[in-house]
Formats: sequence, structure tokens, C-alpha cells
Amino acid sequence: MSLKRGILLMVLGVALSMPTFAADRDPPVRMETLLDPQVLFGGVITEQDVSLVFAQLRAAMLAAAEGREPPPLPEALSRRLESAGTELRLRGIIAGLALSHAVERAVREAVRELSPPRSRD
Repeated sequence: MSLKRGILLMVLGVALSMPTFAADRDPPVRMETLLDPQVLFGGVITEQDVSLVFAQLRAAMLAAAEGREPPPLPEALSRRLESAGTELRLRGIIAGLALSHAVERAVREAVRELSPPRSRD
């Protein structure tokens, strides 16, 4: 699936689920769930990915200590970063959209509470 198509599907999914969020009286609980690291990163980043990243980091630090250029990224790490990056971008967009919706609702409610009552003349 192309990145644009994936983003479009995610945006549509979020947009169509907003009425469900609107029915909730406590959106911060929803936001905590959505921003949970397990929800954001679960199933995307593996222990093997962490090992690859830290092995590269150690190699780069040793090279810098010796005054050498850091080694190039291994092909396996490059592939994983590319595939994980695409998925994480999509998840980030969804989290950002949901967060902006929750903030908009909170600001609208605050504005309503701060507005003077309308007189019925």
C-alpha cells in the first residue's frame, strides 16, 4: 500500500470515528490510551531492531573516539528503519489528529464557559 493511500485511509478512519469520540465525556482517558507507547510502537519495533540500532550507535561512537568516519548503516538496519518509519509516521498522524480534536473540544468548551450569557431581547 502506498504511503499516500495509507494516510488517506487513516485520516478517513479517524474522521469517521470522531462521532464516537464526541460521545465520550472524558476525552483525556482516550488520549492516554492513544498515546500509550504500547499503542504507538507495539508491533512495529522489535528487540532485534533495538539491537541493530545500538550496535550501530556503539560502532559510530568507537569510530568517533578514534577520529574515523562512522560506519555506514547496515542494509538490514536501513530496511527496518524505512519500514518502521512508514508505519510510525501513520500512527503519528493518527495520534496527532486525535490530539488536535481533543484540544479543539477543550478550547471550544472553555470559550463557551468564558463567553457572557446572551441576552434574549
